[in-house]
Amino acid sequence: MVENNKNDEKPEVKEEDQKKEEEQEEVEIKTDAEEPKAKFTFRCTRTDKCCLSRGPIPITFWDLELWAKNGVVANFLPYLDVYNKPNGGIDLILKPLPPPPKEGDEEKPRDPFGGIPIEELLDVKCPLYNKENKECLVYDNRPLSCRTYPLEFDGKNYTVVDVDCPGVGEEGMTKEDLKDMRNTAKQMFYELTRMRIALPVLTQLISQKVMMDLMKQNMEAMSKMSDEDRSQLDEILKKGQEPQPE
Repeated sequence: MVENNKNDEKPEVKEEDQKKEEEQEEVEIKTDAEEPKAKFTFRCTRTDKCCLSRGPIPITFWDLELWAKNGVVANFLPYLDVYNKPNGGIDLILKPLPPPPKEGDEEKPRDPFGGIPIEELLDVKCPLYNKENKECLVYDNRPLSCRTYPLEFDGKNYTVVDVDCPGVGEEGMTKEDLKDMRNTAKQMFYELTRMRIALPVLTQLISQKVMMDLMKQNMEAMSKMSDEDRSQLDEILKKGQEPQPE
């Protein structure tokens, strides 16, 4: 009889422990400033603070699949770019448009093939945010990163990446709202991990394919050249290899 009572109590203990863990996970959310852990509350105030200074927005396969499903991929293509990060990683991003030169400042001449370095656009507004009307132009199709902002998950902890966001600390967040936001942050972490694993492989394969196609086109062009054209080309190449006088 004693053994049966002990066995009956075990599920209750596990249930209580699980409940404590869930409660702890709800309230212990770290901030970048390493402040004491506090209960996280958030309600988007629909101000334009984050949209005006988001900088590059990471894109995931989830976003691409959503856009393809809704037939809006073409709307995003002009703003997509591959970002080679300083740490050696690669991200697919929504690249901000460079701001117009300030009045009185002359625009610096740039390499037409180089583009604007991402590092110069870290505090620039999202390219799909309408500043005049104060609205997101793609709200229903906004990236996963925007849906979880300013809460992020790193595989272990939740982090508020923008403690100055006007919505942080706003009352009105229910337990269900918090649960949904945490789940979205987790989804963003796993989707971004998938993209960061796949993107280097895909870019390498695409680069190889492009190079092979170019070589094939050059060989086909060479095969169609007349003997006279080939002779002229050889002369041009020889002149290019000759040492130039100092």
